[in-house]
Amino acid sequence: MASNSNGHSWKCAVDALRQYYAFLANDLGAIPSTCIVEPPVEGWPTITQTSLAGLEKTDTVIEFLRHLPYIESSGEYNTQIGFSTCAVDYRAYGKYMVAKGERSRFYPVGSEDFPPNVVVLTEEGEDYYGSLLLVDVEKGCDYISAQHSLSDSDLVGTATDYQPRGARKAGVPDPSTTPQIWRYSETKPIAELLASWEQKFRSLEWTVNPFNDEGGMMLRHDRATDVYRDHGWPDDFRRKECRDALRGWNRTINDRLSQPGNNLLEITRQPPGLRK
Repeated sequence: MASNSNGHSWKCAVDALRQYYAFLANDLGAIPSTCIVEPPVEGWPTITQTSLAGLEKTDTVIEFLRHLPYIESSGEYNTQIGFSTCAVDYRAYGKYMVAKGERSRFYPVGSEDFPPNVVVLTEEGEDYYGSLLLVDVEKGCDYISAQHSLSDSDLVGTATDYQPRGARKAGVPDPSTTPQIWRYSETKPIAELLASWEQKFRSLEWTVNPFNDEGGMMLRHDRATDVYRDHGWPDDFRRKECRDALRGWNRTINDRLSQPGNNLLEITRQPPGLRK
C-alpha cells in the first residue's frame, strides 16, 4: 500500500521517483513490476533515525526514505534505473543498524561529501561509471538555478546527477583540490531530471538488454537500437517479440567484437584511462 505522504515537502520527490519506476516497469519492461514495493502508510518500519544513526541525516531525510518505493533485486540487473546506476534500498541499511561512527564504511550513502540534508538514491557499477543520484528533500520542490557551484540555499528540492568516475567537464575544477565537487554536476528539479533519463530511453540513447552478462542497461550499443525500433518502440512497443529478438541478438555480440569497425566498446561509460 502506498504511504500517505500528502502535505510533506518531499512528496513531489517521492511521486517523481514512483512515476519513473512505473515507466521502467510498465513501458520499458526493464524492471518486473512485482519487484517495485510500496511502503506501508506509516512508512518502512526498519528505517528510523536510530537504525540509520551512523549516516547522520536529518529527520526530514529519514522520513523521505521511510516513504519511498524500493526495488527488490531479482538477480537480473533489475535494480538498474540508469546506465550502470543501481537504486539503493535503505531498508537493508535499516536492518543492518548503521551505528554512529560507522559512516565512512558505507560509500556512497555515508560519504561525508554529502551534507545531512542530501541523500544518495543510487550507486554506480564497478566496470563502467554510472550516476549517484543526489536529492535534497529539505525545502520542498521549488528550484533555484545556479550557473556553476551550488550553495546550500540553492539546493532546494533538486536532484543532482553526479558521476564520480566520469570525465571532467569544461569549467569544472580539479576534484582533488575542490571539496564537494559534486556541486558542479548537473542539477535540476527531480521530476525534470528523471524525465530527462526517461527521454534517453525513449530516444534509444540508453537501451535495455535483459540478456547482457555485463549489466542490463546500456548506452547506444551496436544494433540494439534497431531491434527496439523494429518492434515499435516507443509508441507501439511489442515487448515480448522485442525480448525474443534481443535474445538472438545477444548471442552474436562476441562474434561482432572480433570484427573491425564494431561500435561495441566505444560507447560504453568506461572511466577515463580504462578504455581499451
